[in-house]
Amino acid sequence: MEPTKFDMKYAAVRRAIIEQRFSKLNDKQREAVYQTEGPLLILAGAGSGKTTVLINRIINILKFGDGLDNPYAPDWATEDDLLFLTEYLTDPKPENRARAEHLCAMNPARPWQVIAITFTNKAARELRERLEFALGDEEAASAVWAYTFHTACLRILRKHVDLLGFESAFTIYDEDDKKRVITNVMKKLNLDPKTFDPRTVMGMISRAKDKLMTPKQFAADAAGDYFREKVSDIYRQYEKEMKKACALDFDDIIMKTVLLLQNNPEVLEFYQHKFRYVLVDEYQDTNYAQYVLTSLLAGYYENICVVGDDDQSIYRFRGATIENILSFEKQYKNAKVIRLEQNYRSTQTILDAA
Repeated sequence: MEPTKFDMKYAAVRRAIIEQRFSKLNDKQREAVYQTEGPLLILAGAGSGKTTVLINRIINILKFGDGLDNPYAPDWATEDDLLFLTEYLTDPKPENRARAEHLCAMNPARPWQVIAITFTNKAARELRERLEFALGDEEAASAVWAYTFHTACLRILRKHVDLLGFESAFTIYDEDDKKRVITNVMKKLNLDPKTFDPRTVMGMISRAKDKLMTPKQFAADAAGDYFREKVSDIYRQYEKEMKKACALDFDDIIMKTVLLLQNNPEVLEFYQHKFRYVLVDEYQDTNYAQYVLTSLLAGYYENICVVGDDDQSIYRFRGATIENILSFEKQYKNAKVIRLEQNYRSTQTILDAA
């Protein structure tokens, strides 16, 4: 059905109010905030306001939904509502904001339908705090899954890890615990720690898990290489010991979550339908396991927004691959790419010198 004259008037005023809400952003930042549907790659260097974009993008998703471009008025909207919005546009009084936002919303997401993943607890905490300030609603802000990769995965595992043969009250082993188990396994296998340095072995197992390689896959890949064959023996026995102790290491948290989703269609379907919007910060620092995880979570709606700097990766030493950014457009054929180039952190003198 074609929009009526009322629809067109209402949609025009609504669009103007939403644009007014984000008027402090620059053109490229606004473009990224408005592009809520479908896959989006935001290439953002240091100081370009990427966190601001993420915050405002979530606000747009939660407050307005597809209100910016929707050509229709809500079914229940009246002429009085249109008059109110028209007056609000010219005189946006703070006490009228809540009603205006309600009248401008079209199919908004619920807070728990948004997952925003970052790398550090500090970044996740900043995201939640700024979101709470911007939304003015502590409950709504806390319902958004604004977490690190590991915290998000832990929430999933605590609920479903029994499907992997673990109890929900599993223990998380730190590096010292991990080294102790590895050392004990090596003793059982009569392997000399001078030849098979425990930390080297730990690193090889960790990298295998970053690549989602099970002990069986690692053994197949190691065939013909004596050192790696022995490490595969350690890896296999290490996994048995960890399961016996009902324990996971730091790398398991992501790997086990991916395996859980891949091997349990009903769990995968639940989280794919739960999260209408998936946002990932510092995408250039993701490894293969993190890449697969986010791809799985976004597999239904494909409303995935990743933010990264294609010139910078600080986690290459632990398996991060810039290829995840470079292949984004191949993975998502209808992906949109937006580059944030205006720097708000450095002075012009510094930028000119750079």
